[in-house]
Amino acid sequence: MNGYQHGQSVAFCGVRNADEGVTQGCSLSRRRWLQLAGASLPFLGSDSLFAGESTGRWDDESIQEYSLKLINWLRDNFDSRARLLAQHTGEAFDPKYDYLAPTEDRRKLRMLEKFEEQRLSRRAAEEHIGRSLVELERVRAALARAEEKAAKTWKAASETVGIRDGRVYDTAISAGRLAVILDSSRSMTPYLKALRDEIARDFPDAYFVEVNGCHLDRHDSVPWFYAAPVSGVNPFTPDRHIPRVPQWDDDPYSRFIGWTRALPSAVTAMADLMHADAIYWFCDFDDDDDDEVIKSLARNLLAKKIKLYVHTVDERPPSLISLLAEKSGGEVIRKKL
Repeated sequence: MNGYQHGQSVAFCGVRNADEGVTQGCSLSRRRWLQLAGASLPFLGSDSLFAGESTGRWDDESIQEYSLKLINWLRDNFDSRARLLAQHTGEAFDPKYDYLAPTEDRRKLRMLEKFEEQRLSRRAAEEHIGRSLVELERVRAALARAEEKAAKTWKAASETVGIRDGRVYDTAISAGRLAVILDSSRSMTPYLKALRDEIARDFPDAYFVEVNGCHLDRHDSVPWFYAAPVSGVNPFTPDRHIPRVPQWDDDPYSRFIGWTRALPSAVTAMADLMHADAIYWFCDFDDDDDDEVIKSLARNLLAKKIKLYVHTVDERPPSLISLLAEKSGGEVIRKKL
């Protein structure tokens, strides 16, 4: 489940829908806990390491489920970065996993199986998650050191991005690098395959990411979560990668859900890290928004001359988003699928 692919449509690795797999908890369903938490997330400034996190009531099962998603995302991300390093340097990067290395120890294998099924005891789960994250931070730091050296020797190929003219349903779009944001909340998920197919018909190299909702009430803080290597851009610079692995005391399971909901960070990633010249954003706009957050995004997109196409099937976008789409040279698209 890794999104680092050159020259083809890319689905960013990570949680597709943080509300999937709902089960009943002690008194409220996990989905309801997350909904309630999402309504009162604290604001974290753009200089913060992590996006707004989902706080509130967590049971042992949900803690293990989302901690596993985080661990898997980190390992996939590190594997992709290691492959890029090897391609650039000609030498394999060995992450030197110890605790997370493959094992034939039956006792540990049983423990891992229970963790994947969310059946570990609280104490055992805390120990496993904590040890995993400590090791992943060590691997991240080693990767960052190797990437710092690689960044200094990387050189861009002398290629130009060709402009492609196409259509998405009834809308004409001209773009060299088209980036697509898909709202993967439960209400919008049924539309996503058809929309992906429609966009890929004329824009086969479009870069896709899915964001759980359309939360526009927090400034961007984790653009690296939505970035992938792109032709002609140095893939080893630190702004493209997680600066620190959250540890057990950081409520990592909660932090991870915050990343999947960080819509402003996805927009910033496409503008600053993916070098998109057009963004197609599919969303139902039923989440909170803040004018200052929208204005900050608008300044960035307009300064970089990035066209914004906003597709909604129901609710109208906030007025500032509609104005931004118009001023950018894009448009608001209201089409039911």
